[in-house]
Amino acid sequence: MDSRHVDELGKARISQLILRYSFPTMLATVVNAVYNMADRIFVGRTCGEDAIAALTVCFSPTLFLLAIAMTVGHGSATMVSISLGKGDKATAEKYLGQAVFLFFCFYLFALAFGFTFMPQILSFFGATDKILSDACSYFSIIICGLIFEKISFGINNLIRAEGRPVYAMSTILIGGILNVIFDYIFLVKWGWGVKGAAYATILAQACGAIWVVIFYFSGKSFLRIRLENIRTKWATLKQMLAAGSPSFIIQFLAAMSVAVFVMQARKYGSESAIAVIGVCTATITLLFLPIVGLSMGIQPILGYNLGAGMPDRVKKTFFRSIQLATLICTSGFLLTEIFAREIFTLYLGKNSQLLSMGESALRTLVACFPLIGANIITSGYFQSLKRPRISIFITTLRQAIFLIPIMFILPSFIGIKGLWMCYPIADFMAFVATMYFVVREVKKLNAKIKNT
Repeated sequence: MDSRHVDELGKARISQLILRYSFPTMLATVVNAVYNMADRIFVGRTCGEDAIAALTVCFSPTLFLLAIAMTVGHGSATMVSISLGKGDKATAEKYLGQAVFLFFCFYLFALAFGFTFMPQILSFFGATDKILSDACSYFSIIICGLIFEKISFGINNLIRAEGRPVYAMSTILIGGILNVIFDYIFLVKWGWGVKGAAYATILAQACGAIWVVIFYFSGKSFLRIRLENIRTKWATLKQMLAAGSPSFIIQFLAAMSVAVFVMQARKYGSESAIAVIGVCTATITLLFLPIVGLSMGIQPILGYNLGAGMPDRVKKTFFRSIQLATLICTSGFLLTEIFAREIFTLYLGKNSQLLSMGESALRTLVACFPLIGANIITSGYFQSLKRPRISIFITTLRQAIFLIPIMFILPSFIGIKGLWMCYPIADFMAFVATMYFVVREVKKLNAKIKNT
């Protein structure tokens, strides 16, 4: 393969690049969210509300595992993009090899720790005695297939970083489509229950992982996985972890917020409230992930043009991405407000007693959703430009400083309804704070543009 795809990052029109790189990534993340939704829809329809609650409890520890994977995946992708922008292919391949090595080490650790303390972990994250058995059945299978998810999602970031977003998208599409097919076979046809949903997930991820391996060992890739790079290199490791640390913080805090969400629902509600959270989080994830996909998609554009010394292209990418993110968030907000009841009916059927609670909760949760696009894009922007401290701080504002404390305080005064109100309050406060960093960064970029 020649370097044509890489060179275009510094020459093609910004709008064209954003569409070319972000649309496949956004589509891939939407498909990823859809097959997570499919798990819960099939489980809800075939196994009932308690089974959805069991899957919901597993969501937080899964996010914690994803936090580590995203640190490696996004950190290595950022360093690969910057290295390619400087024309340094050998260094880019070192980051690729280091990422492969770290993913396998992480898998072995997660497998050992997860099986040793599984009941304690899931009980801590909100599992009641009523749903603990189903939660353990599901999570034990998911953790066994964790290596497939790390390859199909984590290393897939590096395919995008070397200028192949369509192939990266196809990895997620393969996993997503197959997951829905396996869900139907294992749950509807064979009646395997929550175990069937877990098997469907890991088999679909295994197929995506095979697709990634094919890319790197069939001559399609610009970069090569070399044995001499698959080992610990402390200087490389330090740079990768620094660049990927915002992703860790983002996912870690997301996991913490979901965990607190479930714990507070258990305290002020019951398994029914946890089931409502399961449907709400699956729906919000579907709305949220396209923005994450957009943020991931522009990362190679930002990283390359930073390395190539073109601040005008960095600014254009940043501005137009925020505009697109806000448009997407507003569309998601309107659809959810209009069809909230129909969404819950899809998961639980028309006769569920949770429809009224779920409809009210979902509409409240997304009340300030149009504002979150700027927060996600701005955090991803600073991460892509190797300024992780600001990226971490922007993320911390929304999750740790605003959302989590509010979830402890507000429900103590107005109960479960207060829990639903925490998200829009935190979203609004985070938006106001994010605008400060956007304005400051635009001034800095304008100064650099004048000096070039």
